[in-house]
Amino acid sequence: MTKILQKEPIKLNCPQCKLETKDIWICQMDSIIGKRYAYLCGNCEKLLGISKNLISNSSELRGKINFAFN
Repeated sequence: MTKILQKEPIKLNCPQCKLETKDIWICQMDSIIGKRYAYLCGNCEKLLGISKNLISNSSELRGKINFAFN
């Protein structure tokens, strides 16, 4: 498995720590089941969501996070 981390600037409220974060970490993971992207809070470093495709804009990411925690 290969992992690549990158930091992206985005403003959203983390459902885990309840704080506004100014950036998130995106971890690209390549494995035998394919490529996945994990999104981590920049404050508490907890998992916000996982997707098959790289989410490029903040509104799409907010929708993914709200779906995961509702």
